[in-house]
Amino acid sequence: MASRSCTNLLELAYGVLDIPCTPSPRTIPRVMTVPGIISDVDNYSNDDGDSDATSPVCRERKIVVANMLPLNAKKDPETKKWCFSLDEDSILLQLKDGFSSETGVVYVGSLKAEIDASEQDEVAQKLLEEFNCVPTFLPSDLHKKFYLGFCKRQLWPLFHYMLPMCPDHGDRFDRSLWQAYVSANKIYADKVMEVINPEDDYVWVHDYHLMVLPTFLRKRYYRVKLGFFLHSPFPSSEIYRTLTVRDEILRGLLNCDLIGFHTFDYARHFLSCCSRMLGLDYESKRGHIGLDYYGRTVYIKILPVGVHMGRLESALNLPSTTAKIKEIQEQFKGKKVILGIDDMDIFKGISLKLLAVEQLLQQNPELQGKIVLVQIVNPARGFGKDVQEAKNETYLTAKRINEVYGSSNYEPVILIDRPVSHHEKSAYYAVAECCIVNAVRDGMNLVPYKYIVCRQGTPHMNETLGITEDSPRTSMLVVSEFIGCSPSLSGAIRVNPWDIDAVADALNLAITMSNSEKQLRHEKHYRYVSSHDVAYWARSFSQDLDRACRDHYSKRCWGIGLGLRFRVVSLSPNFRKLSVDHIVSAYKRTTRRAIFLDYDGTVIPQTSIIKSPSPEVLSMMDSLCKDPKNTVFIVSGRSRTSLGDWFASCENLGIAAEHGYFLRWNSTSDWETSLVSADLDWKEIVEPVMRLYTEATDGSNIESKESALVWHHQDADPDFGSCQAKELLDHLENVLANEPALVKRGQHIVEVKPQGVSKGLVAEKVLLKMVNDGTPPDFVMCIGDDRSDEDMFESILSTVASPALPSRPEIFACTVGRKPSKAKYYLDDAVDVLKLLQGLATASNPKPRHLPHVQPRQESKFSGIGGSMERLTIIDLYMVTSICIYRFLPVKCNQIFKCPDRTLGGTINLYRYNVLVTGSCFVVMGRRVLLLGIVLLVLIGVASSAPTTVTSKILNGYFSNLASVFMKWLWSLKATTKTAVSGRPMVKFESGFTVETVFDGSKLGIEPHTVEVLPSGELLILDSANSNIYRISSSLSLYSRPKLVAGSPEGNVGHIDGKPREARMHHPKGLTVDDRGNIYIADTINMAIRKISDAGITTIAGGKLGRGGSHVDGPSEDAKFSNDFDVVYIGSSCSLLVIDRGNQAIREIQLHFDDCAYQYGSGFPLGIAMLLGAAFFGYMLALLQRRVGTIVSSQNDEVPTKPRMPSSPYQKPLKSVMPPLIPTEDEQEKQEEGFLGSLGKLLVNAWACVLEILGKKHSNYQNQSPLQQQHRHSNTWPVQDSYVIADEDEPPTIETRTPTPRKTYAFMAKDAETIQQLRQSRVFYNGWGDHQQQQHYHRHQSSTPQTFYEQSCDQTTEIVFGAVQEQDGKGEAVVIKPIDYGDPMLGHRSVSYRFNSMGYPHGY
Repeated sequence: MASRSCTNLLELAYGVLDIPCTPSPRTIPRVMTVPGIISDVDNYSNDDGDSDATSPVCRERKIVVANMLPLNAKKDPETKKWCFSLDEDSILLQLKDGFSSETGVVYVGSLKAEIDASEQDEVAQKLLEEFNCVPTFLPSDLHKKFYLGFCKRQLWPLFHYMLPMCPDHGDRFDRSLWQAYVSANKIYADKVMEVINPEDDYVWVHDYHLMVLPTFLRKRYYRVKLGFFLHSPFPSSEIYRTLTVRDEILRGLLNCDLIGFHTFDYARHFLSCCSRMLGLDYESKRGHIGLDYYGRTVYIKILPVGVHMGRLESALNLPSTTAKIKEIQEQFKGKKVILGIDDMDIFKGISLKLLAVEQLLQQNPELQGKIVLVQIVNPARGFGKDVQEAKNETYLTAKRINEVYGSSNYEPVILIDRPVSHHEKSAYYAVAECCIVNAVRDGMNLVPYKYIVCRQGTPHMNETLGITEDSPRTSMLVVSEFIGCSPSLSGAIRVNPWDIDAVADALNLAITMSNSEKQLRHEKHYRYVSSHDVAYWARSFSQDLDRACRDHYSKRCWGIGLGLRFRVVSLSPNFRKLSVDHIVSAYKRTTRRAIFLDYDGTVIPQTSIIKSPSPEVLSMMDSLCKDPKNTVFIVSGRSRTSLGDWFASCENLGIAAEHGYFLRWNSTSDWETSLVSADLDWKEIVEPVMRLYTEATDGSNIESKESALVWHHQDADPDFGSCQAKELLDHLENVLANEPALVKRGQHIVEVKPQGVSKGLVAEKVLLKMVNDGTPPDFVMCIGDDRSDEDMFESILSTVASPALPSRPEIFACTVGRKPSKAKYYLDDAVDVLKLLQGLATASNPKPRHLPHVQPRQESKFSGIGGSMERLTIIDLYMVTSICIYRFLPVKCNQIFKCPDRTLGGTINLYRYNVLVTGSCFVVMGRRVLLLGIVLLVLIGVASSAPTTVTSKILNGYFSNLASVFMKWLWSLKATTKTAVSGRPMVKFESGFTVETVFDGSKLGIEPHTVEVLPSGELLILDSANSNIYRISSSLSLYSRPKLVAGSPEGNVGHIDGKPREARMHHPKGLTVDDRGNIYIADTINMAIRKISDAGITTIAGGKLGRGGSHVDGPSEDAKFSNDFDVVYIGSSCSLLVIDRGNQAIREIQLHFDDCAYQYGSGFPLGIAMLLGAAFFGYMLALLQRRVGTIVSSQNDEVPTKPRMPSSPYQKPLKSVMPPLIPTEDEQEKQEEGFLGSLGKLLVNAWACVLEILGKKHSNYQNQSPLQQQHRHSNTWPVQDSYVIADEDEPPTIETRTPTPRKTYAFMAKDAETIQQLRQSRVFYNGWGDHQQQQHYHRHQSSTPQTFYEQSCDQTTEIVFGAVQEQDGKGEAVVIKPIDYGDPMLGHRSVSYRFNSMGYPHGY
């Protein structure tokens, strides 16, 4: 059933119950007074649980979340209303006694009855008002898959050590059931979020049904106070590792602050799984076991749950209980009762218990008729074939025993397979001489606890039964060693339930033991049970949870990971990631730098098989060392031989080997040996001990150094290797107590080294030497990843604080990995370290920026500027100008170009470099601007006074352009800019701009490489470093949470196609998006182009294994690319352009037509609008140009006579009927028009054109003849002179011309209907017909302006291109349009006429 509950159930009870009320979701985040990140995940509201702003809270509150609410539901048959009552036997209800009376408790869970969707709101309100319960209404199909599916068929068998070896014994993993489990947990989490006040409330989640719920809560509220208690066993790592979703469940539990288990065995199994699968180590501090998980400490609580003493004692005081006790005593008078109460389950061992009783009766015939096993069978919680088989086996075994050893008035085994009330069970507890719990695997099982309490009795019950106060109380327990209560019951007889004989012997011992011993065992058990009841358990867990959450607001938190792999990184507020830009800025400001670098795990990844440095590392180190301002040291635990050989090319690099025992200042200096401890005789003691542990520990080895011995156990079993390392540490500390050696344990190592040798001493020695040499450091950087590097951090901080340093330098102590450290900064891994070193190396060796060197070459000599300007060519004067400019340049410019002669008579050729000279020297001329301007004016004047020849016109234009550029430059100096000059470069800053960070990927573990925009407006972020693609809404903010589109949250690489979340890429470098929203990725390392669509990720080109990067075109599977390329989508051609940088080529991939169809569907209206807009503005611009020209020109100016080309003998006088767009200067009598008149003409002409295009005629024009229209014009414009080219000179015909190649794309091969739709959508009107004739042409060309058109030789007149002309003296307006030879509107010359009703000549 679908849930229709209220969005915030607490609002329903506001003013009715005295409970805290969380405010409604806020639209803006609250102001934070502590460091943290406001999360906005999974489309929740912007309510943030990490703020300090508190809502009105009445009291402390606990939110208890479990699969089932502690309620009983029953529907009244008369009123049809639901009735609810508290389940007094539920441990969830009983744990309230462990909280103070001021603590409110809210329960979240499902009901045991199915509620119709129409009644859910009413039931939810009733439960909240009356019971403080928030129900989670799961749809029936989801609940079935969640509880009966994944919980009972997957987790329950596995946690009880039952593996699905074959289909008949357990179900294999079902992904749909797992999805239902996650969905149900999400619904539970949503209900918690409706009622939680995250700053004050504590959340306590119970049992294996909700093991991923903590992930959803932690994702929403980073600082939520969250505890979890597992009431079932937790299997060993060998069993748990078979679970397909093992990591997701482990990470879900680790998102809690406190995890509780019944026994240490269960906790140990959990810790072992975390160590083996997640690489997490635990340690015990002050009695508390803690796991460090990304800066958060997850505590482990080991405490079995207890029983509710008051509930049991009140049941014993009931009259019905007393009466039942008397009835049972009478029924089994003279017999000893052995009691068993179990659920009908395959793990409870009921059949094994019956076999043990059968064995007991067989081995001890005298007990026949004297003992009775009363087995109460509770209803099964699950259903299935296994439960039915266990039930059948139980009944058959009981029947056989009763038939063999029973009689008409005696049954050795009595099965009670019906619902038994609480007071009846209490009566059986009180009567039984012995209680047996024979489960093969069980989480806790409180039956032994209840039995002990009931055997103790109460004063009222004893008085009713006539038992005196001083009479001894006895009880005997036979318990399986595989149940959770077994370790706490030291007086019980523990048995292996699979050993039938041992169980039979234990039962015989229990019923034959003396009463005094039974009394002692009972008293011991009762003291423990009465003091460790359910209230004590709840109170203890609550106190530990409060302790675990104390430092929540003292650390900075941010979330990383997606989905169920989400986790919160919690670190000190002063501990932050080291920014490359930040340290490079400090690096450039300083001049005396000390740099200390660890090697393994810092410069080289810890997991790298090749331990020698790469050429890139050597290049960076050499660049840093060559900077005279730097003192660089590699401080490592490796031997001096290895480090010396690897870094031999870095001459100025200092090396401290074996943690500083050997030190060398550079490659030319000798190795210095530490004189603190030169005695290494202790190595003869250590080596045999280490060899002994190496032989006993598979996967371990010994590394022998000149000054130390190291025992490695990285490849050994994690648990066994850790245990052996602890033992070896204790062993060596004992044997080396009087030796000058130090034993230290590191990451998977145990190292013995001389005393007084550490990396910290190396840093101190180097810094003090710099001070003594008179170059105290003003910049200190130290990077390391191990515990030994913490000595360097501490030593640097203490050394720089000493009075020996005149001033405190800038310190950058940085650890590798997000973990607690003495360093102030951190970097994620060795890759980040190399990026940082590359930034520093670049800052030490910036790329040179200089002008090219000009080599002068003698080509010609100039004696001066005398002579006629007519004899100067344009190149000559251009050179003269450049030299004249150069003549007045400052010395600095001359030095740049290294010109030996500054005179005009010098032999200098600046033809090729005049622009470079002019632009470069303008920057540095300064005070000589005025002089330069005078020179330019003189040259311009000389050029202007020269005769008006073609050469002089060209020169005049050149100097005019030069003067214009010079004036623009002078004018630009007045711009409101701020100029910052640093050395040679000049930077101009324009004010009014602000830089703001709108997306901070560093806090999310995302490194944006490039961004693309989807058609929907959302943004795609390519995280090349982590090989992921994220999608984010276009409204970017600092708190935006991108969603993973493709890749893996862990940043795994590879070449795997398929579902986006399961696919793998290898550091892609580019992406683009087509019109349909498909994403194309340049997967450079895999040398492939990938496509992400609705169907998943596919490879469309390249990427086959075993192929190196090359340049091969062809089909997708045969194409090859280099390992450096990018992709660009071209919508106009529906293709991808591949910028193959490695092959220095641009390549094209034709896409499918369907991927580009969107652009054509929306192009029609936009194109028409753009055409109309261009026409309007073009016309207005023409009018404006004409008006400006009229104003500027003078009425009395003498119009110069324009030379005309001689007439051609073939010229034919034609009279124009259509004037040009802008009238010529000869038209002086035309009256000037206003703006409105011009606009009116434009609209009328536009309307006429529309009518002509559509093939229609306006009604106002139909009654007018062409001659009448012509007579309405008062004047005409000049006729354009034309001439006809002779027939022998006519151009070749159309048939002989080679057509222009036209590119054909894939979508052109579609069916005709599709192509026609495409053409109609892309182009509004490309032509007015498809009919074409093979024609012969005459070409007409006018003199001024030159006009070309073609005339057919036959009787049809069709203007193809050119100005419209009048032929044969007729006043027919010729219109450029295709010919429809069947149109009746055509005249005898096949010319269509256009008529205008305006009173302007020819429509203008």
